[in-house]
Amino acid sequence: MKRAIKKNLILILIFSTIIFLQVHSKSPTKKRISKLDHNQIFQFSITFKEVCQKEIFFTNLKKHRSYPTFGEIKDWKKKCQELMNISNSDDIKDYLIKNFRFEIIKNSVGLLTGYYEPIIRVAKNKNEKYRFPILKKNGIYKKKSRDFIQNNFDSKDVLLWTDDIIDLFFLHIQGSGIGEFKNKKKIKIVYDGNNDLSYTSIGKILVKKNYIKKKNVDLFTIKEWLRKNTALSETIMNQNKRFIFFKTETQFINSSAIGAFGLPLKPYYSIAVDKNIYPLGLPFVIEDIENNSVLPVTSLDTGAAIVGSNRADLFTGRGKDAEKTAGVLKKKIYLHAIIPYSN
Repeated sequence: MKRAIKKNLILILIFSTIIFLQVHSKSPTKKRISKLDHNQIFQFSITFKEVCQKEIFFTNLKKHRSYPTFGEIKDWKKKCQELMNISNSDDIKDYLIKNFRFEIIKNSVGLLTGYYEPIIRVAKNKNEKYRFPILKKNGIYKKKSRDFIQNNFDSKDVLLWTDDIIDLFFLHIQGSGIGEFKNKKKIKIVYDGNNDLSYTSIGKILVKKNYIKKKNVDLFTIKEWLRKNTALSETIMNQNKRFIFFKTETQFINSSAIGAFGLPLKPYYSIAVDKNIYPLGLPFVIEDIENNSVLPVTSLDTGAAIVGSNRADLFTGRGKDAEKTAGVLKKKIYLHAIIPYSN
């Protein structure tokens, strides 16, 4: 009798294990991807196909210290070549599900924020209104703080002048933007380096000093506090010692901002990631924990504030509408790296 009971228990355990494996062998990420609409897959595929055609993608993979964690070059080249021949969204979706795995590097919950391309007022010459400099790169500013540079810059390094030091500060945070002259003509203001000092979030400083409640911190509450507290605003902004240098471009004004990978950023389908963890160009699936949804994206950019394996910054576009979205975006996420199966 005891042997029969023991035998039955063993059989139950075996069948339970088999059922467990069957249930969990089907990736929930793949199930969610299968439910994405045509437009989401199509928009993602546009950018990733562009990445696949760039040799720098394979170079980034090979040279990155993680190689071959995110797939071997031969596998990527084969999958990219095959993907280029697929145009139908449903077929692309099926190809992703069958030919790639989706992996989280760490199980700790991360954060998705947003960034955008701001439009700021500019002038070529300094006057009483336009008195804050947008500077080009110069080695003399290396390891010099924000406060020092703003008070000791060489006039020959000034690209443009702007009328709002707070908007200029957030241009530094975003990394690039559009300058608009009084006659409405525009010029691209493009990232061209930094002073090699560390980035500090002034939002965290404002919370630490109890100037803003943690639950209320976003781009707009920070801007509002800085504008209402002019006596302290520069002191607070100078706590972020990292200073950004720019170059200007007059061509392709209507095209999107260019990310660190070298391609235009596609709103809502391009992200910045921690380049110390991931090679740029790698595709991902963002898992929104609260909404139980996923979004395929491509890593075309990086940033000093983006640190960690489940940390990402979503590009939302240009101007005020993009700012409204990016400024309040805070989602708990997991980042699933899209990695080809080895052949």
